[in-house]
Amino acid sequence: MAKIKTANQKGKYFDAEAKTDVIDYILNPYKAIHGFVGGIGVNPECPAESMAVVSEAFGKSNGVQLRHYIVSFSQDELTDPRKANAIAQQLTAYIGQEFQAVYAVHENKAYLHVHIVVNTVSFVDGHRWRGNKAEFYHLIDAMKQILHGFNINRLEYIPTKH
Repeated sequence: MAKIKTANQKGKYFDAEAKTDVIDYILNPYKAIHGFVGGIGVNPECPAESMAVVSEAFGKSNGVQLRHYIVSFSQDELTDPRKANAIAQQLTAYIGQEFQAVYAVHENKAYLHVHIVVNTVSFVDGHRWRGNKAEFYHLIDAMKQILHGFNINRLEYIPTKH
């Protein structure tokens, strides 16, 4: 069963370096071993800076700077990092309709997992991705549809421990 969790604990990701720190972490080549990384709406050479430009353009460089999601796959449902990459691309494309996003497929554990980092400021009109229940359930619904296309029919939410 696929699992999704948020890495946005209370009080996290407010500082100016949050985007750089988290994106550098997820793009680490020792974790993204085969280089399955990508993004929507960002310059691949400087994705954190691309996100900062959008936040600054809309005067929203304060508050929570990003949303960070992790989707994990059990070994009996997905072991091919190329498929995990395809899933990540589709989910990032869904998010990328309004928000900049960066993803990486991590292969450094016994199971594949995908990290997705989302700018909280929309490049379309500057509205915020608040991380509220409605937004999260829309994301879950999109994720379920994407997974269904890969014959993965169960997705469990793992609450973040505070």
